[in-house]
Amino acid sequence: MALVPQKACGWTDGDEQGQVVVLQPRFRAGILGRFLQPRLKDSKKFLRIPLEQRGSFLWNLMDGALTVGEMAVVFGHDFPEENDQVPERVATYLYQMAENHLIKFVNLNI
Repeated sequence: MALVPQKACGWTDGDEQGQVVVLQPRFRAGILGRFLQPRLKDSKKFLRIPLEQRGSFLWNLMDGALTVGEMAVVFGHDFPEENDQVPERVATYLYQMAENHLIKFVNLNI
């Protein structure tokens, strides 16, 4: 819970108020990432991943300073109906985002 998440992709506002749409590069590594990605049209460069209300809330909390534990406390205050197992749910959500290369943990030395 001491890990500090940071955004690793661009984002834009969604259709609904407060919604975030994450812009993940279509190609990252290898020859496709190096040569094809820069040549794609703007509409094809990124996968647009809309986050729901809770995901958008967590995304907006990621500033590179708050730890996962601190984010879980803030999340629990703003979503009291989700109070069961908040730390585990927040940690799992952030882990899945890291697995999909949407975020990275700045204090994780691998």
